[in-house]
Amino acid sequence: MEHGISVVMPVRNAGGHLGSAVESILTQSFSMIELIIIDDGSTDNAIEQLGTLLKDTRIRLIKSKGIGIVDALNTGIELASYSTIARMDGDDIAHPERLKIQYEFMQENPNIDFIGCQVEIFCLESEPKQGYKLYEQWINALSIHEDIVREIFIESPIAHPTVMFRKSTINDLGGYQHNEWPEDYDLFLRAFQAGLIFGKPVSSQPLLHWRDHEVRASRTQAQYQKRAFLHCKAHYLGRYIANSKFECVTIWGTGPTGLVLHDLLKEQGTVVDSFIDVAKKLEGRKKRDKPVYVVTHIKQLNIHRKPNSICLIAVSARGAREKIKGFLNQAGWQESQEFIFVA
Repeated sequence: MEHGISVVMPVRNAGGHLGSAVESILTQSFSMIELIIIDDGSTDNAIEQLGTLLKDTRIRLIKSKGIGIVDALNTGIELASYSTIARMDGDDIAHPERLKIQYEFMQENPNIDFIGCQVEIFCLESEPKQGYKLYEQWINALSIHEDIVREIFIESPIAHPTVMFRKSTINDLGGYQHNEWPEDYDLFLRAFQAGLIFGKPVSSQPLLHWRDHEVRASRTQAQYQKRAFLHCKAHYLGRYIANSKFECVTIWGTGPTGLVLHDLLKEQGTVVDSFIDVAKKLEGRKKRDKPVYVVTHIKQLNIHRKPNSICLIAVSARGAREKIKGFLNQAGWQESQEFIFVA
């Protein structure tokens, strides 16, 4: 079946949020859908409490073939009737036009493999924390493929519950996979490694209301914590660096992020040659037995510049990315060719 959308929604103890999430899919302006709800071992009766919503013939309620979100997602995709798959979580709310806008964008751009959309983070109990609001601004600013892949090692550039893709695409990538890090970021980095194309339709308003609450997986589960993201980055950065045949790797930043990234890259077999920092107290010092070059102006930067090298910017302080980027651009360095932001 070609001209419809299978919406895959894994559910594990979604509580009182599930009803509004399901209803937001059933009331989409694009009506040729099936909503596959995969029960991933729920114990809170939230699915049963959907009541009359379950009578909608477009809903397929199934049990996961395994345990955890990876197995639940793969189960839903395997059983999907349509060739187009859309993700949805059981605690978010889709704009009524979301699926229509994304599906039309896919038809107009058949070369795009993974389609996201803009989001609005919300929290009923209070205002979302500043970090989430900044992430919302960042992720919404990335719409075209070139922007998305340029910044793909900073964070996941597509909100997972917004993504739409073809069933054949994800099957070719081997589906979702079990790792020590987030399954969505892993999928997007595998797609990037395979040379696939990303994009988002530009809408006048967000197409997904992305709920922030205290028990969301990104707050409570180990595979979504900062070190797990760094582990995922290091895994794919090592492959990217090897495939790009860079001969020298430098890390800008000697704080915890830079040092942990160094260690994880070393585990992958990627050798870091040196560190860069701006703190004058580090002049002449070493980190992880590698020299630290203190750089405060362009002349110092170019003294330590090596041919065919890549600099990984691992500074996560708020506002630092913009300052470093401006400095490197002034020095004539090209992003993606000579430096990559990884925090």
